[in-house]
Amino acid sequence: SRLIENAAALVNDKRIEGISEIRDESDRDGMRIVFELKRGEQADVILNNLFKHTQLQISFGIINLSIVNGQPRELGLISTIKYFIEHRIDVVRRRTDYELRKAREREHILLGFRVALDNIDEVIRLIRAAKSPKEARDSLVAASTKFTFNEVYLKAAGAAEPMRQLSERQAQAIIELQLQRLTGMEQEKIANELADIQRRIAEYLEILGSEKVLRDLIVKELKEVQKDHADERRTKIIEDPGDIRLEDLVAVEDMAVTVTHGGYLKRTAVDTYRRQTRGGKGRIGMGTRNEDFVEYFLVASTHNYLLIFTNKGRVYWLKIYEIPDASTSGKGKHISNLINLQPDETVKAFLPVREFVPDRYIVMVTKLGVIKKSELSEFDNPLSRGIIGATN
Repeated sequence: SRLIENAAALVNDKRIEGISEIRDESDRDGMRIVFELKRGEQADVILNNLFKHTQLQISFGIINLSIVNGQPRELGLISTIKYFIEHRIDVVRRRTDYELRKAREREHILLGFRVALDNIDEVIRLIRAAKSPKEARDSLVAASTKFTFNEVYLKAAGAAEPMRQLSERQAQAIIELQLQRLTGMEQEKIANELADIQRRIAEYLEILGSEKVLRDLIVKELKEVQKDHADERRTKIIEDPGDIRLEDLVAVEDMAVTVTHGGYLKRTAVDTYRRQTRGGKGRIGMGTRNEDFVEYFLVASTHNYLLIFTNKGRVYWLKIYEIPDASTSGKGKHISNLINLQPDETVKAFLPVREFVPDRYIVMVTKLGVIKKSELSEFDNPLSRGIIGATN
């Protein structure tokens, strides 16, 4: 794939170091790319370099163009979710209204059947005596005021009062009722259906009457959709790691930092200085001009800070990894190319710092005998122009 080709090119060009082999182990179950590292390499540093220089990690923008109240609008993620929830509330409410209306219509017919069953002899007599279906319907409606009504069964769900008379729709349904529905078993089915309809009507009324119940129903339905149709998630949702800093691309490694009297600065891996046995001749640690010499030598991690103190009492910062990496014979780079020194400003002292923790102090003494103690934590905000650390 293009990702593997890109990574391999970066390794060959030595833009990413520490990878010994790249393998594509992708199959029908998904993508899998293996990066074999050289011994002693730091996986997180190499991973950050892959994130930065390849398509292993990419960012892309989306335009959520949506229709809101009939108007096209570009929405952010939070607004998209907000309007989706509002839409679901509207859809579920209208759906429940429809289901409630259909349930009430069916309840109305079933209540008419119950009246007919409780007054079956009179109903049959009226139907037989009628000359037409219309006459039978009108007779049932008129005579129903004298029917026996069981108030326990004939009260509509949510109604304040029970039925007192059949409607034309109920009378028409009774006329169309097949005789087989008059058997004991069918009568029980009608009673059970009526009880079920009235239970559903009560649920619909509760949904429409409570915002909490309505939202709980939406959550329940979304979880059912997730259970029935969702695939196993292939990606992870994590906290935003933020932008990759230069520091994330640099391995943690001890460095020997040397500064010459003339102001040349460099760093060299400590491993470069091999142990010397008895009688050894040593080796050149830095190449200098005839009039120059090494004035400061210190060891610090690439992720440490180097505090630089000048003759004007100013303090500057450098990350150790920002110091040029040079061989033991290399001269390095002049410090004026690394920090913004003021005119006639010269460096007088260096101090490596791992972290700016409280309850640790820096003591500074000037040429005129002024002494000052400052908390180390006061130096934890690096500025390119430096800060005043001490005054004469």
